[in-house]
Amino acid sequence: MRSLGAVLFVVLAAALVAGAASARFEDPRNDVPAGTHPPQIARFAVLVYSMNRNAKLRYVGVSDSDVKQHQGGLRYKMVVTAADASGATADYKVLVWGIPGTYQWMLLEFKKA
Repeated sequence: MRSLGAVLFVVLAAALVAGAASARFEDPRNDVPAGTHPPQIARFAVLVYSMNRNAKLRYVGVSDSDVKQHQGGLRYKMVVTAADASGATADYKVLVWGIPGTYQWMLLEFKKA
């Protein structure tokens, strides 16, 4: 009978520890789905714009980004630096909307800053 009580105590203690570990606070900014980090979204924006406008831009970097939930997806506002064929760089204001984990991504705005 003692061994059964000891086993139940160990199982109950393990369940409490596991529950406490899973209940800890998670920072939502760190809980970003794979493939949706600002540099990847910025590369997507430069690629789509270049293909659509035959602009031959090359991604250089992203200097400012803001991510918000919007209409069932995520909206990224960012300032992207891109280089043209001659190597001259310029900043662009970019707005991208998409649903993480899907192929539903849209470049809504790509304007020179």
